[in-house]
Formats: sequence, C-alpha cells, structure tokens
Amino acid sequence: MPVFGILAHDDPPLLARLVERLAPHPIVVHLDARSPVGAFPRLPSATWVTDRVAVRWGGFSVVRATTRLYAAALAIADPLDHVVLLSGRCYPARPVAEFVAHLADAPHRQHCRAARLLDGTPAAGQVTKRWLFDAIPAGGGPLRLARAALRRGIATAAPRRSATSFAPLVPVAGSQWTSLTADCVKDLLSMAAEPGVAGPFRHTQAPDETFLQTLLWNSRWREETADPVLADRAGRVTADFSNHHYVDHSLKGIRTSADLDAVLRSEQYFVRKVDSIGSADLLDALDARLR
Repeated sequence: MPVFGILAHDDPPLLARLVERLAPHPIVVHLDARSPVGAFPRLPSATWVTDRVAVRWGGFSVVRATTRLYAAALAIADPLDHVVLLSGRCYPARPVAEFVAHLADAPHRQHCRAARLLDGTPAAGQVTKRWLFDAIPAGGGPLRLARAALRRGIATAAPRRSATSFAPLVPVAGSQWTSLTADCVKDLLSMAAEPGVAGPFRHTQAPDETFLQTLLWNSRWREETADPVLADRAGRVTADFSNHHYVDHSLKGIRTSADLDAVLRSEQYFVRKVDSIGSADLLDALDARLR
C-alpha cells in the first residue's frame, strides 16, 4: 500500500484534482508556509503537515519540508508501505492501480535512481560551490536579476568544497521524486539527524536532488535499488533519473495537450510539470484514458 506525500505551494484546484485521483490511498500534504491555507480546499481525505516550512526554490528548505512530510507519512504508514513523493504539480498519467501493482511487483524495493556527482564535470558545481538560495531567494520581482547576480558572485568567489568536505559520504544526484519503503525512510531521517551530516549540503544548489539520495546510496538501502552500481553522471540531467515520471528534458514550462503523445509513449506513471489552466486539456485527456 503506498502513502502519497505531496509537496504543494500553489494551484489549489490542481491539488484538489490530484488528491481526488490518488484516493482512496493515504495522502499527506505539506503546504509551503508562505502559502495561505485558507486558499486551499479542505480535502478531508488528506492529512496536512502542521509544522510547515517556508520553502525557497533550490534551497535546503525543500529538504526540511520533505523530512517533515516524511515524518507525518511515517505516522500512518506500515514499515513495508512505500512513501511516494510527489509535488502539487504532478498528475497520474496511468491508472493509479497500475502504479500500485508496479510497486508491489518490482524486483527492487527502493525507487531512487542516482549517479555520482563529483565526477569532474560542471554539474559538480551543484555541491562544490556555495549557493545561498534560502538567504538570497530565486523568483520574480524587481530585484530578481540583482539577486541572481549576487548568488552567482558568491558561488564563484567562495571557497569550493571537495570530496573530503562530504567524507565519508560520496555525493550522488537524482530525481527528488522517489518511492521508498517506510522502513527506509525512517532510517534516512535518523541518519539526517546525526550531527554534522546535513551541514555540507545546507548551502548547495537543489539539495532536494542530492541530500537524501546521498544518504540512501551510502547505506545498505542502496542494494535494494534497481541498479546499485554507482556510475558517473556523465552529462545526464535530472530528467534522465526519473523514477516514475515523464519529465521534459528542457525542464522548462508546463506540459500541455501537445505533450500527450510523448507522455503516453514514455509509459511513465506520472507527468510533471502541469497546472490547472495551461494543462487543462492534457489533464482532461489523461482522465478520459484513466476512466
């Protein structure tokens, strides 16, 4: 039985639609603390995380929100249940029952694809440079370009981390959207709470794609992944490490009805990114197929 954990921050109609499609499975929602709860539907079928985190794109605040979501999910999950991490911008591309069957029948229990990050390519800058997305947030506004320039300047001038900065861990990168068994999640949360473990990742870029993945791949749980042999990233992007999602390789924009054929050809169980307005025709087409 999966427990679906959703990280949401906007688009209340889409969240309501997603929760409806995931029912009757248990659902836990973390809503960004910067988003007003009153703007979102009550959704009595979902459990809401009460100790919410103000989330900043690219910052460690995303990891803090994820760990609180995981903690709430563990309160209702059995040890062998999968905790499936989704965003409020995800949507089922196939019947949820097929995804549940996939989790039950897959030869591996932990769905977390990843690759070595410190492989000498520019992508290593994700963790070797010092990024301050929580303190100097991304986003719109008149100071957007100034903030971006300041972040880049600090990342360029500040001392770089090396492999020894993370030792004895070997940093890896992969998709944020994983499906892990509750016993694995419980172990990862315990590891994350150990003194000094999170420190080297606090000012990296997009630690939601590296921190918990690194803990898993430096533990016994690695042997329960689809391929426990760690390879270099070698130019691959986040979309190449998708576990259950169709992700456009550009990592830009939202998916629309023009993407329907590509989504279906991928045979993935979910699609991201979507929204309730620009993706309405796509969502309607997927719902028609699901029915």
